[in-house]
Amino acid sequence: MWDIEPPNQLGGVFLKVCVEGEYWCGPLQTGQDATKGAGYYSGVLDPEGPRAGNWWVAVVDAQGRALSEAVLFQTDTHNCDPDGAGRQWVIIDFKRNY
Repeated sequence: MWDIEPPNQLGGVFLKVCVEGEYWCGPLQTGQDATKGAGYYSGVLDPEGPRAGNWWVAVVDAQGRALSEAVLFQTDTHNCDPDGAGRQWVIIDFKRNY
């Protein structure tokens, strides 16, 4: 999560992830990993292994109400080795625009 001006990472921002419209987890929160920047967030979609699906992530307030449009991303269960064609890692950057 980035601030618009100056371009700084924002900690303490909440995000929610859904799969096929079903509530999944969260909220996630930026700034929880001291080895990453303040705006960094991550989530494990399935601890058992790769999971195929259409997912959405959105910035939300502390009560889980959407503050941004939901962004669609897709994952699959294909080989995710360097020479594989799998999609199991996704990077989505949000930027505050107010």
